[in-house]
Amino acid sequence: MSFRILFLIICTQFLFQSRLLAQSSDQIYKLSGIVYDETYAPISASHVININSQKGDVTDSLGIFHVLVTSSDTLLIRNIAFRDTLVSVMEVHANRHIRLKRRRYQLPEARIFEWGSSYDDFREAFIGMPVQRSFGAAMGLPQQDPDNVPLEMNEKAVKSAGLLLTNPVSFFYYNFNKHAKSARKVYWLEKNQEKQDQFEAIVTAENLSALTGLTGLELEDFQIFFAQRIVCDMHCSELEVLNEIHGLWKVYQDLRERGMLNN
Repeated sequence: MSFRILFLIICTQFLFQSRLLAQSSDQIYKLSGIVYDETYAPISASHVININSQKGDVTDSLGIFHVLVTSSDTLLIRNIAFRDTLVSVMEVHANRHIRLKRRRYQLPEARIFEWGSSYDDFREAFIGMPVQRSFGAAMGLPQQDPDNVPLEMNEKAVKSAGLLLTNPVSFFYYNFNKHAKSARKVYWLEKNQEKQDQFEAIVTAENLSALTGLTGLELEDFQIFFAQRIVCDMHCSELEVLNEIHGLWKVYQDLRERGMLNN
């Protein structure tokens, strides 16, 4: 084979391969990956943006995202607690994960003031203080709802058909992984215990005495009367519990005046 023919064959193959590479770099496909922190813990609620198409996705509770890309695109990952990160699609395609570095916020200096030696000094200084704002409020973050239940701890949400259709990976993880089920059980035990402690703090002997003015044996009698008839439990609000205490106190007074409380 002559050198000229060999040279033409090599050039033809080179052009053909270049054309194939150009076509594959322009082809749009769905890229999936996981966003981790420095300890390889998944980061949820992170924005993954294709800066070429200006489209993106938000990571789920397992840090997983799905975004349409081409091989030449670049992704921008943003999370308020971590540094903004740029990474090429080819790098994500090779590693299947992205690691973010935690952002360090500069906090204002802390100062300690002496309030004075009397209650009046403290009261005057306290009233003159500006309204304190939390760190999250100063940054304009939404306030957390104390009654909010995270999706992964919501029994109905993790068993819903909606989660199965939108995120089957999370659905099977939350419903069949032993660690996820145990974490959900511990969460509700702690949450219910907290509510029970709050409820018991409202119906203490000290509170009942302050509300009724009873002491000694009379207070003990009312406590027995109250415990046998109360309907509210830890799921009731503080206002509902207080209303029931006042209602039962009126009934107790009425029955006592009629002489119908003989034990």
